[in-house]
Amino acid sequence: MRRKIVGILLTAIICLGFGFASASRVSEIIQYHFQLSSIDWVMSSKTDSKNITTDIWYLFSQSESYLKENMSSLLDNESTRRTNLNNYIVDWTSLLNALGYQKNKLNNALQTSAKKLQGCQNQLTSANQRYLTSLKSKNEVGFNQSVNTAKLARKCIWEEQVSQSVTKTLLQQVQSYATKIEKRNTYIKNNQALILRHYDVLKPSLLRTLYPISVELES
Repeated sequence: MRRKIVGILLTAIICLGFGFASASRVSEIIQYHFQLSSIDWVMSSKTDSKNITTDIWYLFSQSESYLKENMSSLLDNESTRRTNLNNYIVDWTSLLNALGYQKNKLNNALQTSAKKLQGCQNQLTSANQRYLTSLKSKNEVGFNQSVNTAKLARKCIWEEQVSQSVTKTLLQQVQSYATKIEKRNTYIKNNQALILRHYDVLKPSLLRTLYPISVELES
């Protein structure tokens, strides 16, 4: 009778799941995925022009700085204008290449995690079936093994779900930066010749001065 009661309770436990990982375990999982391996690429506008090893967080920082670059400071000096703008475009290409690498890396991680998650779910299904079979046949060894297997499967499922959530968040951030950089620099590249030829006239301060004069002359 005692074993029957224990069996009923364990059936409920297996069906509902075997508890939750601790907060420290959550932190470990997230930190692991925040420390994705890095690649090397060159920022041409850096004074030392050296290889910069970028992890995903450094890449995010560089993308943010790039999007906030003060174009006026790059274009004010006519003698360095062409070089600065060319370097800016080269840096854009480097950033997009690095973001593209990370995008592929994260997509691969999602595919790997999906396969592992499916394996864990299959393992849990098998453990549940073996549990019921062992219970009916009064097989204590098989019963205990199925419980342990179910615990491991539940832990695996939970960890892979966290892993996928973190990876998807990073992937969205990578795509967001790539879209913004691509949009800004497509515009700059398409208008590069005009910017180089006429930037002195395009300066905001000069335009503010010229506009009232233009209005006055046309009146």
